[in-house]
Amino acid sequence: MPSIKLTEEQLQELLSSRLVNCDSFVNTLYKYMPVGRVLELLEHKRHKIGFVSPEKWQDPYEIKYLNTDFTAFNGYKQPQIFCFCARKDNLNEEASWKIYKKENEPLLRLEINTLRFLLSIMNFAKSNKCDIFFSRVDYRLKKEEIDNLYLPSSPYYPEYFNDFDDKKYVKTMSIKRKAFEYENEYRIFIIPRDMEKVKRYMRKGVLLVPIDINAIINFTYYPLERIDDSLMAQIKKAKYDAECDIIRKRIEASYPNPPDSLFIRSTLYSDVDIIEKVEV
Repeated sequence: MPSIKLTEEQLQELLSSRLVNCDSFVNTLYKYMPVGRVLELLEHKRHKIGFVSPEKWQDPYEIKYLNTDFTAFNGYKQPQIFCFCARKDNLNEEASWKIYKKENEPLLRLEINTLRFLLSIMNFAKSNKCDIFFSRVDYRLKKEEIDNLYLPSSPYYPEYFNDFDDKKYVKTMSIKRKAFEYENEYRIFIIPRDMEKVKRYMRKGVLLVPIDINAIINFTYYPLERIDDSLMAQIKKAKYDAECDIIRKRIEASYPNPPDSLFIRSTLYSDVDIIEKVEV
């Protein structure tokens, strides 16, 4: 990975007009990923992370305006976009593990230094004729409000469609129904201005962007749920610990100078002292 060329001040200046639904970028982002994808990212010599097309998103209300004809707005034609989604905080940890955990594959949570992550992505963008937008997902709207958003009679119409441009298009791609508000999601959008320039970074419709590996501060392994003292439970724990150790070694091998706290365990199911009796 080439050394970072942009300074923090240059990054802030470049992003100042490309922040959507927020005034500044947050310091830390969290990303849940299967171990297989994490090791693929780490062990590739350029540490590439995937930006996907919104076409791959499952919720139809997230892509309601993906292929809309916007030519009425001064002939605007939306560009092809790719997105990296992550969470701002870890307040809903228990729900997150359950949502993202697949039965047969270990799951890791990546803690990402947003500034360092954005610096490396912005360097990629500058070298490959891309634009970057950093967006907070908007959870204000209900189903009916999203359905009618394009109507001039909608109270949200001026906010989304007046002076329509790339930033407004990204804004429509940052809508998610209120029911998903617990996710507290942020998105980084990449807009290639010349698809030929990024063609060598494409694989199966995913844009693989080289990042600074040190932007990933630490990795948290899926927490071992409460187990009893049975023989099967002991075997399960031994297998879990061995698996953690193997993954930890592979992760540490990907860092030039791994910090002591690079690999941590979730404390979600940590043992607690049970209060057996309250004296009054």
